[in-house]
Amino acid sequence: MKETHAQSAQQLIATIFEPLNTLDKSLPERITQYVLQGDEANVLSDLEQLCQTSDNAYKLFELLYRPCDFYGTSFYDKPKPPKKARIDFYQCWTDDYTLEQIRRFGCVLSAICYHLHLVKLINQQLPAWFLYLLYDGLISTMPSFCKNEEDIEQRKSWSIEQLHQLLEMEQTGLGEKLLLAIFDRQNMTSNDLSDFQYFYNIDGLLSYIKNHLKLFSQLPDQDIAVLGQVEQLKYIKKHSELQLPLIEFITQQALHTAKQVSQLATDMLMGFPVEDVQPKLQHFLTSGSVKQRSNAAKLLARISSDSAILQQALASETNKTVIGAIESALLRLETANNAKQQTNLVIPSFEPIIDIDLPSMAQDILRQNYQDYHKLKHNESYDTLTEKNLDDIYHYLNGKIQYTTLLQGINKNVDYHFLLTKNRLQNLPEFTLYHLFRAMRLIDQNGGTYCFERVYTKNDFVKNFDLRQIADVMAKIDYCQDVLYAVALPFITSETYHPFYENQPDKLWPFFADHEFLLDEVLGFAESNKCWSYIKLDKVSAIKILQLFPSLPTKYVNYLFELALKENKLIRHAAQNTLKVIPNIHDQVEQALLSPKQEERIAAADWLALLGQKSSIKALHHALKKEKREIIQASLLIALEKCGEDISQQLTTEKLLAEAKQGLKGKKPNDFDWFDISLMPALTWQSGEAVEPQIIQWWAWLAVKLKEPVNPLLTIYSQLLSKPSQQQLAEFILRSFIKQDTLRPSINEAEAQANLMANQRLQEYLGYYKQYPSLYPAYANITLEQVFEEIKKETLATYLGSAIKAKGVLALTTGIEGGVAVSLLLDFMKHHQKRRAQIEAMLEPLAQSDDPLITQLLLSIARRHRMATIQEKARSLVETIAERNGWTLDELADRTISTAGLDDSGVLTLDYGERTFNATLDDKFKWHLKNADGDEIKALPEARKSEAPALVKDAKKQFSNSKKELTQLLDMQINRFYEAMCTQRSWRVDDWQTYLQPHPILGRLIQRLVWLELDENGNIVNSFRPTEDGSLVNNQDDEIVLNENNHITVAHSALLTADITANWQTHLKDYKIIQLFDQFNHPLPDIRHFKDDIIDKYYGCLTDSFTIRKILTKLGYKRNDIQDAGYFDSYYKYFASLKLYINIEFSGSFVPEENISAALFNLYFSKNTTFKDRLIALDELPPVLLAEGYADYMAVADASSGFDPNWQDKLIW
Repeated sequence: MKETHAQSAQQLIATIFEPLNTLDKSLPERITQYVLQGDEANVLSDLEQLCQTSDNAYKLFELLYRPCDFYGTSFYDKPKPPKKARIDFYQCWTDDYTLEQIRRFGCVLSAICYHLHLVKLINQQLPAWFLYLLYDGLISTMPSFCKNEEDIEQRKSWSIEQLHQLLEMEQTGLGEKLLLAIFDRQNMTSNDLSDFQYFYNIDGLLSYIKNHLKLFSQLPDQDIAVLGQVEQLKYIKKHSELQLPLIEFITQQALHTAKQVSQLATDMLMGFPVEDVQPKLQHFLTSGSVKQRSNAAKLLARISSDSAILQQALASETNKTVIGAIESALLRLETANNAKQQTNLVIPSFEPIIDIDLPSMAQDILRQNYQDYHKLKHNESYDTLTEKNLDDIYHYLNGKIQYTTLLQGINKNVDYHFLLTKNRLQNLPEFTLYHLFRAMRLIDQNGGTYCFERVYTKNDFVKNFDLRQIADVMAKIDYCQDVLYAVALPFITSETYHPFYENQPDKLWPFFADHEFLLDEVLGFAESNKCWSYIKLDKVSAIKILQLFPSLPTKYVNYLFELALKENKLIRHAAQNTLKVIPNIHDQVEQALLSPKQEERIAAADWLALLGQKSSIKALHHALKKEKREIIQASLLIALEKCGEDISQQLTTEKLLAEAKQGLKGKKPNDFDWFDISLMPALTWQSGEAVEPQIIQWWAWLAVKLKEPVNPLLTIYSQLLSKPSQQQLAEFILRSFIKQDTLRPSINEAEAQANLMANQRLQEYLGYYKQYPSLYPAYANITLEQVFEEIKKETLATYLGSAIKAKGVLALTTGIEGGVAVSLLLDFMKHHQKRRAQIEAMLEPLAQSDDPLITQLLLSIARRHRMATIQEKARSLVETIAERNGWTLDELADRTISTAGLDDSGVLTLDYGERTFNATLDDKFKWHLKNADGDEIKALPEARKSEAPALVKDAKKQFSNSKKELTQLLDMQINRFYEAMCTQRSWRVDDWQTYLQPHPILGRLIQRLVWLELDENGNIVNSFRPTEDGSLVNNQDDEIVLNENNHITVAHSALLTADITANWQTHLKDYKIIQLFDQFNHPLPDIRHFKDDIIDKYYGCLTDSFTIRKILTKLGYKRNDIQDAGYFDSYYKYFASLKLYINIEFSGSFVPEENISAALFNLYFSKNTTFKDRLIALDELPPVLLAEGYADYMAVADASSGFDPNWQDKLIW
């Protein structure tokens, strides 16, 4: 017995099972005798009988400290004696126990764990006791796996040969199945894989596999799970010495039907020379199964440009599926080869940056920067720099002193941000990338793969250079490891920076052309470098880099074609957009219409619709005749229509009814039982004929099956209806969707739930208070009634279901009336703001409408919404509408403003037939009704007997809708004018006079604002205010005339002199003008007093969280993202046109919110609400935006009690 194991072999076993004393005092001794001597064998049947019931099984499981559990042992918790004994048992292993004793120990584990549902077997061909031994020895009693561990110190007594002998002892020949225990993962999910990592570090495993390569490669033939095959490939990938001997196996797996397996194996194959892979693929092309032959054809077309092998296989192939696959592969090869012949990618050379010295005046700048920065520093924890230090830094920036040498002579705790403050150094003509990167190396000493991205996001100066110049400089000064990977990283993990290069692609694509391996690693043509192992690479970003190439490299053509048909939507569209430069690409896409895979046929049809080639019509008709699946038929019809074919013959009422009857014979879509067609109003076609309800029911079913809130075919279908019916159908569906999605318990149900749970929860609360009184003071005197109301409230807020899985039905809502849609959507967003997916799904079909109210709703959401994803979705939809009409976003906003039914003279006419009523607005936007005699009336009267009820009903509805529209319009437009002032948006004089001034509502709103006329250089020509009679006057009441070549913007004191501002304030007061918002009382702050572009003048002003919330939400701010434990510490206001945020920080609060003490912190402006390092320099902001943000910051400060030097002591944490 080794000294490290204080207990004897017998004591260890007895200690492990000692907790079973509580069930049967004889059990521990009997088990010990069985394990060590083989006596008391009937203890196994006793244990099995005891564990037959799940309650008993789990009781034993917990008593023994969860043996064979898939959770490792914590580093921090000292194990209890029984578990410690189990850990020691596995460390002793064959040093202290025979293989037979170990086998018997495993049998005990099997008897205890076999009936536990949470401990599942990964293989059915091996003895359960053996698998339980591995679980317990390599998972349950081990710490969490660390990727850096190459061996298992705690299991150094273990070896793969021992495990082989254990199995052979059970049954001769069983050892040949050992590798199933190591790699099979039946009954497991991808989340469980990390639990098994120690299996691959058992001593001798690699050598064992090398000696049993045949057994290893035959594992998939023994029904090993797909996840197990993935793990097997990962092991081969990790151990490169296995790859060449197993190239045929890897090739076979690359042809696997499971995507997880084939994709990983294909990635590995791409690392082999073509001459090694091609013969293996050729073998499977002629001798494999149907699926293997088909996949081999596709893979051959990707790795080689030689068509001879495919041609030879085609000549002898008889299977139609394989023939189709080979023909498609040959067509892709032909396309790629044609592209190769037509393009000759010439990579331009680049001129390296010359490392020149900064002039001596840079030393003075460094001193000035340091002095200015140090004066503003409120934190004295940083070390100071001497004159010599500053001189050394100057020489370092010029490359005369090495980085490590410099740091040796300077204290460690130095803030180097002063180096680049105020852009003084950068403005020197001698300043180059060398100086920038040397400075940034001091400022940001973290290094790492993201080091270049941090430089890139903070310094626009970098964007002036070719990426190759940047990489060259970084390499020469040894800025970081893996320079090429660091430079590539921002562009292959996100599309954020791509737009900058759309107009100057030569600064980006040559870098990736010179270093093609970078794209190869992202796209799977080569194994990824280790420095990217923890980084999520983005295929879409890599594909979009290829779009910036002057011509597409041939090697990627076939692979992109595969992605264009198979992958997720984002990747598919990116690949299709990249391939559109290939001549006659539609010929190849047409072949995919006959693919045996449904998703490929749909993708091909949708792609042909985008390409819109008339020559594709024949192939589409041929596919439509053969197609049996309704959702693919829909895609084919749309493709035909987009290619210019008249599909009206497919849309006759007879054909639509026949299709509906046939479709309704099929299975009703899942999660659509809530849709009740019997409640739908009667509908008519455009001809006036009645619509068969079956047709609408089938449209709804089809829409749900298509799963897209917008589908061109369903839009065409709904447009076959009369206009009123389009509106009725759309409203019915939208209301039905919302009703189903917002179902909640009734009051009675909520009270029943509260009655059921109140007593138990009350006791829990009282227990919390008793145990932790300081944490739960609110529970000291809590009553049963309070708990009852709390549970009742929770229950009433619970959603009973969701309609999101049936979001496709929303594709039939494109014809909805604007006022109805806006009202429903605003109400939904107000009361169900967290239903993000539902909101996005409902917005999408609305973008197909040209209704001004809907457009304005989308514009308002795009400008400002509490959820960034919804805001981004609305922004995308608005851009689609603008593009459809050939307008900019601002032009769209101006030209689609509702009039609430008012004519050019500001009158709403309401027709009763015999009588006519007029509605107008006063200067406070209140409605006034008058009859035909001009007498004012309080409300619209009821219909006379001689008047048509329908006409009267329509008039009343019109007036009701107009009132709603006006309310919505005023809120939206006032906010829009405020944003226009902040962002200093300008209008052409002609547009302002055409779309704003004569508008019956906006024309009144603009009279409450002061405006500026700007010349072509942006200089102020006039300041003026529109009057009621249409004239324009200045602050001296002189009428002015605008120059049609000039522009107009909303005035602000930040743009005017103090005298002009004062004159306008007097003018507005004299004329009693109530402004839409304040234009003249928010001055610019003196930004010289603030460091790092963060305004902290009122840092430490004490108030409370509810006051901050009240003020900022009223000013249009939203709460920032919730962090851990419900914590948040800032509010933001977003300006969509500038893609910019105003951020106001405070000491923080929690949700659900309680009013707590809070201190105001900072104000800053950024492109992102999360990262302060992406804030915007104060001197680069539009002056009005700076002034307004500062005014908001001051508003919170003014409501506080002022600066409190002890503010930190008055917070709750």
